[in-house]
Amino acid sequence: MKSKQEVETRSCSRIVGIRKAKILHCGSRRGRSGLSLPLILLLPVVLFADLFPVKERDADGYALATPGTELVFPRDHGSHPEFKTEWWYITGHLASPDDGHRYGFQITFFRSATSSSSDEQIYMAHAATIDKNAGRFLHEERLNDDRWNADAKVGELDLYNGNWYLRMLDPNTEEMLTRFSLAELGEFKLNLIPEKPKTLFGDNGYSKKSDEPGAASYYVTFTRLRVEGTANIHGKPVELSGQAWMDHEFSSSQLGEGQIGWNWTSLILKDGSELMAYVMRRSDGQVDPNSRLTLIAPDGAKTEFAGTEFAWQPIRHWTSPETGGRYPIEYQVSWKTDDGSERTIHVRPEADRQELRGKFGDFVYWEGASQAYDESGANIGQGYTELTGYTESLKGKF
Repeated sequence: MKSKQEVETRSCSRIVGIRKAKILHCGSRRGRSGLSLPLILLLPVVLFADLFPVKERDADGYALATPGTELVFPRDHGSHPEFKTEWWYITGHLASPDDGHRYGFQITFFRSATSSSSDEQIYMAHAATIDKNAGRFLHEERLNDDRWNADAKVGELDLYNGNWYLRMLDPNTEEMLTRFSLAELGEFKLNLIPEKPKTLFGDNGYSKKSDEPGAASYYVTFTRLRVEGTANIHGKPVELSGQAWMDHEFSSSQLGEGQIGWNWTSLILKDGSELMAYVMRRSDGQVDPNSRLTLIAPDGAKTEFAGTEFAWQPIRHWTSPETGGRYPIEYQVSWKTDDGSERTIHVRPEADRQELRGKFGDFVYWEGASQAYDESGANIGQGYTELTGYTESLKGKF
């Protein structure tokens, strides 16, 4: 556990990196930072040379995602506190050679700015597992702020919420390490090794979600991660391996006027390719044309389809007995190939009950491990499905 002085020093360093006006204030506390005036005078040159370039802001002062902005790495794997909302989202599938158990898992770190005129940040984290053998779904959440027990670095991937964390071990290989735990199951510690280059969705990472100005995000993904790690399940050490997908998005407005939520899927296919699709749903029941389907080839090349060029067709719904949310947990994604033929992938959940009901943040959604099948019924891969806005509209929350 960090002492009060350590926490204040870390916070001061983060503020120095974000707000130029506060450099002299933080640096003047020699007892905390140890910085002398000559060094402080050099900080603007060092710290502000590689800050994220903000081109536009909304009426509340938050930065907006804009086209034509170049994402730079490893800087943009880190936090972007100028934007209202940010998340680092990992979902995957694990198997143990020790006991034959198979798991799906999710670990997500959220950052939310309290005000554009303040450096204060709120951090939420969600962890979930599905025991595929038993069909048992577990989830937990955490809520902290940057004054105590949570933080996300600017300029590099290094974030934590309590003793859950996500770090980039090597900016060259982009290998990462995450740790999370669930009280009723145990602790997971997983290495995430990219097996292909990261994908910048949309226009070099600029992902438009609506025709409304500012309703967009920057969207960076590792579509195929090899997972190697261990878990301590009910006090017993277990070796684990598998595959995972990681999304990183930051924005100040994901939803436009009339939009209430989204359906999202990520599929890691056996032929070395991946699929990502999201459907932006409207309150009138229509699909927003800014919805997207993206196919990622084995060599990393991407092919994108607009909302009018593919279909997300629900096959089966599940109604939550706790919230009343009615989710399309089984569905088909269809599109036309280059030769004019239609391709369809059928997605089925590993279990129906994979709804996350957060006590913090008032956010309910379905996030579930799934399997993918082709037109003949053959299994062709695995993935995760996210379904939001089925208990209430998310407009104004993201």
